[in-house]
Amino acid sequence: MKAFKNCSLIGLVGVAVLMGCKKDDDPTPPPCNDPSNSECPNYDPCFGNEEPNASFFTEDRLIYPEFGEYLWINDSILRGGPVRFRSPFEEPGVSHIWYVGAETLETPSVVRNFSAVQRPSSITVSHVITYPVDSLCYPEASGRDSVAQTFYLIDFISELLTVENTFRGVLDNETDSFDFKFRALQTFTGVPGQIGASGYSIFMINFHNSQDSVRNDGFDFTNTHLSLRDGGFPRGLLIIDPDDLSVELNYKFIGDDTEYTFKGRVLPE
Repeated sequence: MKAFKNCSLIGLVGVAVLMGCKKDDDPTPPPCNDPSNSECPNYDPCFGNEEPNASFFTEDRLIYPEFGEYLWINDSILRGGPVRFRSPFEEPGVSHIWYVGAETLETPSVVRNFSAVQRPSSITVSHVITYPVDSLCYPEASGRDSVAQTFYLIDFISELLTVENTFRGVLDNETDSFDFKFRALQTFTGVPGQIGASGYSIFMINFHNSQDSVRNDGFDFTNTHLSLRDGGFPRGLLIIDPDDLSVELNYKFIGDDTEYTFKGRVLPE
């Protein structure tokens, strides 16, 4: 009987040791670190809650080739035609007043056509917003803000980053680089293309490292984007990052399912 008790005692001690070891191997997980989660120690009820302001986007319109739809591209250098002014604060309770020339408009976004404006031209648009004050996150706010922003309407198409600049890069991660560019020229004359003048085309110089120059009449462009959409030519979209002047162009040739990608940068003038 005594031997049985000793065995039982030894067994209990062994279980206790095992449980103790298991506890050491499975420590308590650290607390979460997410300011948007109310269960975390660093929870911030104002995280991501930006106080509204009157700043806005000035956006050029681009026809996107794949779907035939419009993209609106924010910039301060614009081709013009339709231009959209858009507030990033469109939630209920925020009211907007725009002053565009002699017009006063009260919607979160406004589209106006500047095709008939004399070029070049700098246009200033004013925007006023009123908004409910969040007494917890920005108790010192006035509930009102205003701003005046100026954008530039180009005269010659070559004023855009996408036209007349030389792009150097590689195709589909190849090792050999090449240069190409787009030129906007009046048809049959070679005169630089000008906004408001009729009959200009885009000429693709050494596109796809072809060692050739090809005219393309199916295109659209902004300062940082250029789309190719003519049925007889490549269809694609070029995008320039204005911060580092990196370039990416994705395109396909008609009748070829291969998608080509050019990556490079804008060469300094």
